Amino acid sequence: MATIPGLADSQKIRLSRLEPQLKIALQRKDFKSAQNIIFDMRSFLTPTGHYAKLMEYKNQVYELAIEIGEYDIAERELKVSREKINDNTRVYLEATALLAICYLRTKRYEMAKPYIREVLQNERAIKSEKARKVFHKAIIERFVEESVLFSLRDDYVNALDIDEIQSLTVEILRLNENTEELYKSLGRSVPTHTRQILVQIDDYSKNQLSPSERLMLPSHNEAIKDEVVGKTVFSSLKRVIYNSLCDQKSDVYKALFSSGGMGIVLDKKYITPAVVSALVGMGIGIKALAVSAVALIIRFGLDVYCEHNKPVGIMEIRE
Repeated sequence: MATIPGLADSQKIRLSRLEPQLKIALQRKDFKSAQNIIFDMRSFLTPTGHYAKLMEYKNQVYELAIEIGEYDIAERELKVSREKINDNTRVYLEATALLAICYLRTKRYEMAKPYIREVLQNERAIKSEKARKVFHKAIIERFVEESVLFSLRDDYVNALDIDEIQSLTVEILRLNENTEELYKSLGRSVPTHTRQILVQIDDYSKNQLSPSERLMLPSHNEAIKDEVVGKTVFSSLKRVIYNSLCDQKSDVYKALFSSGGMGIVLDKKYITPAVVSALVGMGIGIKALAVSAVALIIRFGLDVYCEHNKPVGIMEIRE
């Protein structure tokens, strides 16, 4: 295989102009602008064979496509990208993980499995054993969270009564349930089919690893405990509710950092409507789940929640 030359000065200059534009488009979730920037990059990177460099940027854009529900575009482009670069590279591995997630989000679990297997059995793309184990642990958690989150969706979800959710949340907190009990309540609210999907994807993913690496991860019996299921669901929900609560432009965030702070956030019932709206918008209408999720956020404190629950992208998984 011919050696790919380094980037020419003219290419570096164009990338230095386009990279900040792409970063802004991704932050704003402006998919159309991000696509246009990729088309521009493609025009001067592909003639010189710099497919891997282009794919570094494409992965970011098509992860955004998955986040905003443009699954057909993401699936098509990620497949094209995988055909063009060496399968022993991390960027190929990340594209493969994104493709698996695309299928998990659209409930095509059997189609996701070959890509899950490919991601977890590839020992060449990440040379460091330590870094590879970190990636494996994080990506399995992501696969499970994605499968759980999207199995909760219902195309015909009923609206949730915000006042009722608020009242039940106040009651559950008044009983002084500790955090572990709140996680258990959340776990018990999960439908049977979601538990089945959780176990299926968790077991399948871990079975792709070596026996020694599997022993370092939670067992099957541990994964199905109510508290652990609750933690998995709560972690998965950040991909739905984080921006509604923690984006600097959101009403909740503005209220938190106003003179009233957390007190005004609770008094004016900011958190409950934001969470309920995000869940129902996603197609999740399970009352007990909404109550437990809101209670946990209040128990932690919104500032702590926002600090520790920002969604991490595939390309951000590092040691």
